[in-house]
Amino acid sequence: MNILEKIARSWWVILSFIIFINGTGFLYIGSKHNNRNWIIEGIAYEIPWILYFAYFAMFGNPNLNFFIPSSLILLWAMILLFVSIVRSVWVAVKLADVYDNMEKYTIQSTVLDNHKKGEDKDNPLTNFGCCLCIIVIFIVFLIVVL
Repeated sequence: MNILEKIARSWWVILSFIIFINGTGFLYIGSKHNNRNWIIEGIAYEIPWILYFAYFAMFGNPNLNFFIPSSLILLWAMILLFVSIVRSVWVAVKLADVYDNMEKYTIQSTVLDNHKKGEDKDNPLTNFGCCLCIIVIFIVFLIVVL
């Protein structure tokens, strides 16, 4: 895979640089690769922003003091913004290695031809024997339980 294809597959990293939606890139890549940890990580990056806007929806902005909860939530959100930027670049680099190895280690299906084509049909005697064994197992189970 060439460098342009790697960059095209890593477009979600741009979302980490946008202030209020920095966790959505991890939500996208986690759902695309079916990785629950990345989805949880994306939610964790979005929680401070949700709390910040919920605080202002309930209380407004009385004054800008460092020790009020809105400032602490904003500080927490900005720290997690920088963490998400570093982490998304790191995950994108690791995924580029995975994309390279996917081409190298593709699994190809193999056809096993170790049985004869005419013997695929079930034998009625075998089916009867299997049913008989299942009936015996149920009878023994009932005797043991009762």
